[in-house]
Amino acid sequence: MIIPPFIKPGAVVGLVTPAGKIPPQLVKQTEKFLDSHGFRHIRGKYVADAWHQYGGSDAHRAEDVNEMIQNPEVDVIWCMRGGYGAIRLLDKIDFSVLRQNPKWLVGFSDITVFHAVLQQQYEMASIHGPMPKNLDDGNWDDTGMNELWMMLSGKSINYEIEPHLLNRDGRGKGTIIGGNLTLISILKGSAADFDPHGKILFIEDVGEYLYSLDRMINGLKISGKLSSLAGLVVGQMTDMQDNNTPFGASAYEIIAEAVKEYSYPVIFNFPSGHSTINRPLMLGAKVKIDVSSHAVTMAYSMQL
Repeated sequence: MIIPPFIKPGAVVGLVTPAGKIPPQLVKQTEKFLDSHGFRHIRGKYVADAWHQYGGSDAHRAEDVNEMIQNPEVDVIWCMRGGYGAIRLLDKIDFSVLRQNPKWLVGFSDITVFHAVLQQQYEMASIHGPMPKNLDDGNWDDTGMNELWMMLSGKSINYEIEPHLLNRDGRGKGTIIGGNLTLISILKGSAADFDPHGKILFIEDVGEYLYSLDRMINGLKISGKLSSLAGLVVGQMTDMQDNNTPFGASAYEIIAEAVKEYSYPVIFNFPSGHSTINRPLMLGAKVKIDVSSHAVTMAYSMQL
């Protein structure tokens, strides 16, 4: 797996909007944030555009991403937000250029499709982490932003979280992959689909109906994606919805039921996803997880 070069003060961050549109003032807010942290920045030409619900037309959004990939000055490609639309760009973006000039791509939610392409097709690490849209609430210090820039700078980031009642104890190690469960499900059978063997799968989601969550996790199960994992990390399942006739189980209970026959360790309520706290994860890197009734840890086994 290719690990892009870690950044130094003064690194250049390229801002793109490959999915949903953003309010124009968010660009200036983001640039102010980067200035305060000692980073330079380049705006995508169409970063504040709007076309239907998207941040510009498909051609314009793809053009911005390709420009940041090809620009040798850019060290980090930071996606402004998720929403929907990244999957429409996959046949328009040439990620292969990154093989010769690796750089970091950062984002989550709809940006899961980019992570999947980078890991499965180009064997390159990327970061599932906060985006400029997370700056909207003004609570920057406890959102995962600090850890994001530490991780990009090559500082060792290990996590210890509170145990959850549904956790399954054990130890596991492998390459961490994943992201948004809906996007992972949509990519099944594509070139960006994942090989589960020896992987630590991370999943999170937002705004889904519980029956849809059950369908997606069982879809992964019957396709053989859950049986060969080295571990499962379940992040935030935010604003899950129910029908008038209650489903009868919570989001975490649905997932626990789907994987109950397997023996690998499972972590629930990992603080990443669509919540105030969104701890960054370096997807494509090797991690070790240790789960017990007393403590839950995730440690990157690579030398940062």
